[in-house]
Amino acid sequence: MYLPEPVQGWLHSGEYRHVQGTEVFVHDSGHGEPLVCFHGFPTSSFDWHRLEPLLAHRFRVICFDFPGYGLSCKPPDRNYRIADQADVAEALLQDLGIDQFHLLAHDMGATVACELLQRIEQKKTRLKARSVSLLNAGLYMDLHQPLLTQRLLRTPYINGLVARFSSRKVFMHQYPKVYARPQDFDAEHYECQWALLLHHHGRRVLHKVAGYMRERMRHSDVWLSALKNSAAPVRLIWGLEDPIAVPAIADRVERELNPALVTRLTGVGHYPQLEEAVSVYTLLNEWL
Repeated sequence: MYLPEPVQGWLHSGEYRHVQGTEVFVHDSGHGEPLVCFHGFPTSSFDWHRLEPLLAHRFRVICFDFPGYGLSCKPPDRNYRIADQADVAEALLQDLGIDQFHLLAHDMGATVACELLQRIEQKKTRLKARSVSLLNAGLYMDLHQPLLTQRLLRTPYINGLVARFSSRKVFMHQYPKVYARPQDFDAEHYECQWALLLHHHGRRVLHKVAGYMRERMRHSDVWLSALKNSAAPVRLIWGLEDPIAVPAIADRVERELNPALVTRLTGVGHYPQLEEAVSVYTLLNEWL
């Protein structure tokens, strides 16, 4: 599978580690306190490529692709539940010798973060989050507004066919809608994201990794409770032009999960770390 030049650069500056029975791509850079980044669906650690160089001046930044995503392996017989993705995160951090860290998570990664916080709260892990920073995520599924392809991918019986016949044309019709200003990204950016989705036969597991949305529906009370009871301070950075994780989610977090600190970014969509990397870095640098 052809990888555009920016993705090749990202690949060559990282490494593969064998974690929980599969090969996981890891990007480890910078020096200082560890800051661990969890990416979202359906993308990868490449989402952090604009923010990572800024953070690496102060932190040791750990970005990785969850199994089923990006440059990591995507075995069709693997389970891609949120609990399994949290197992991978735990095992990877143990392998890297990290037990205390700042956590930055986006979209699906925020759900993995909540699972990890639950384990920390219940003392089921030795890991300790020093802070938790969340970017746009569907924390309340009754407010979440998935794109048409996302709704189809989470629908039993037809999701496998939808994944199998996913095309670049459909991707390019849907994906740019998540940005407030899609014209700010050139054709190469969209080619990178499409190539990362296809890499390692990504179509065959796309419907499986999309299953996290159904899990959110079933386990939202448990995960939101873990977020509310987090011993680590929780902060949110929210793009207000997000058509998926709409601003009402941030409003509800502010009401129900107080004292979570919410900072809203105007003119920013679903990917603050890509659309406004400098602003996100400035906020994180001030908080942490």
